[in-house]
Amino acid sequence: MANKRTLIQLLINVMNQCGIAEDIIFTKNNNDYSGVSRYSLLNAAFCFKNFFSELKLKEKSNIAVISENRTEWIITDMACMLSSNINVPVYPSLSAESVKYILNDCKAEICFVSNSMQLDKVLSVSKELTDLKYIISFNSTEKKADNVKIISFSSVFCDRRKLSQSKLLASVENISDGINEDDLLTIIYTSGTTGIPKGVMLTHKNLYSNLITFPPILEVTHKDVFLSYLPFSHIFERTAGYYLPFFCGAKIYFAQSIDTIGIQMLEVKPTIVITVPRLLDKMYNKLMKSAEDMPRGMRKRMFFRALDVARFDGKNKNTLKWRTADKFVFSKIREKTGGRLRLFASGGGALNKNIGEFFDGIGIKTIEGYGLTETSPVISVNRPGSIKYGTVGLPLEGVEVKIAEDGEILAKGDIVMKGYFNSPAETEEAIVNGWFHTGDIGEIDKEGYLRITDRKKSLFKSSGGKYIAPTHIEELVSDLPYVDQVIVIGNERMYVTALIVPDINELKLLARKLNLKAEFETDLFTNPELRKRIEKDINESQKSLSTYEKIRKFSLLQTPFTIEGGELTPTLKIKRKFVEEKYKHLIEKMYIKI
Repeated sequence: MANKRTLIQLLINVMNQCGIAEDIIFTKNNNDYSGVSRYSLLNAAFCFKNFFSELKLKEKSNIAVISENRTEWIITDMACMLSSNINVPVYPSLSAESVKYILNDCKAEICFVSNSMQLDKVLSVSKELTDLKYIISFNSTEKKADNVKIISFSSVFCDRRKLSQSKLLASVENISDGINEDDLLTIIYTSGTTGIPKGVMLTHKNLYSNLITFPPILEVTHKDVFLSYLPFSHIFERTAGYYLPFFCGAKIYFAQSIDTIGIQMLEVKPTIVITVPRLLDKMYNKLMKSAEDMPRGMRKRMFFRALDVARFDGKNKNTLKWRTADKFVFSKIREKTGGRLRLFASGGGALNKNIGEFFDGIGIKTIEGYGLTETSPVISVNRPGSIKYGTVGLPLEGVEVKIAEDGEILAKGDIVMKGYFNSPAETEEAIVNGWFHTGDIGEIDKEGYLRITDRKKSLFKSSGGKYIAPTHIEELVSDLPYVDQVIVIGNERMYVTALIVPDINELKLLARKLNLKAEFETDLFTNPELRKRIEKDINESQKSLSTYEKIRKFSLLQTPFTIEGGELTPTLKIKRKFVEEKYKHLIEKMYIKI
């Protein structure tokens, strides 16, 4: 039988090639990592498949999952896949109101939750969830509710007989016969930086078409080890950090949080990390700070010379200069990532060109790709052997990309979503003659590499009628070592302003260099001499900009933008409208005429 373009077929392929006995998913408990095999995962998934049948759900039901990354998430996902139900992942960081909207919109009868906090969140709105019948908690619970049945995850597969390896394979093959490539696999509600979430419908074919292109590009094999820290609720990590290694027979280790990655890299020794630019920014800034803090002497001079080699001569790794820098400096830096890391794959936002080149220069390939939830998600990616930093690479095989007259990037191919759930009008607006309108502005160079220049919806027009792309301005200012986060404002305004969240340690360092005294940390935000220096640096950083694009005034914020605070999406992108509304009083002050 010819291969079907479904994820069930990919599961069959990896079972035949790699077997199912070896542990592939690892979770840290105390100081040890406990593993789970594909055999155990599939047996548990079949228990839930049978459980769904017993509940007599309507055919192809939407099943919500509100959880951090964990083994139970994968079991639930596999159970949905095997039973032809649709997995609707929900970010655990969302508010109860957002959860209510999603569960009502998709009419979920079952909602899986990870812990008591998520359970309480769903229960707080459960009386307004007209379709919800069951809540299944990954953690054991004694809680009960009047209008919905609460079940502990572990109770579902207690006392159920395990299938043998041969029967598992036969059962999966039998299921495969009844699943078609156009069947819906998942509905992912885009968190978005603006507006009401939209449910993106992705089919087996959509994800299959993306997944089969990755192994030859990234050279992924069963020998690879992935360290996973981005949420499975986001399509980027689900596809590249979960499905890709899972269907290639590689191992997946769960990071406890973004803050533990440094320690866990040493423990896990990953070969590949799927990431967003913010992690690379933090690693780079931490490295630069440690270099600055070194005592004066030969070691410090050698370190800085090596960093210069990485920045300016990192492409040619056969020179004596690079090999010397590698022996004394670069190899030590790589050891801090576990010593085996060969690839950072970055997406979900713009990678700073200088940082990408730096990591490549020290011997860690850092490739950037581009895509959206609606494109399953990857449209284009740099290849490890032909990276062009500052671009998002070449389109994937089978994907067509073109630039519309207004500069918008359009994409076509089997990766394009089936449509928006319950939103036919929005679907027709987004997909025209098979071409998906990304909402991003870009250009294609002579070699076919795609470059993103801005988000179409982020472009704003000054009151003088000039169109301004904020992303480019923000990137320039972000290169200043003491700028942690920045958002540019200026829509229908006379001039451009910015809200800046500084890196407090770097700000202290700058104050010391200027011999400025600050009794309290808060004094740094109001010191006039410090502000003058920051203003000078900002002006220097934006010399290449036109006058109407330049930041004229700025405000320093003492509280960082966070997911919990509502300023960031789960992939750490700033929600512009939310931030502008939250800090409206500060923004207005920057436009008051004095």
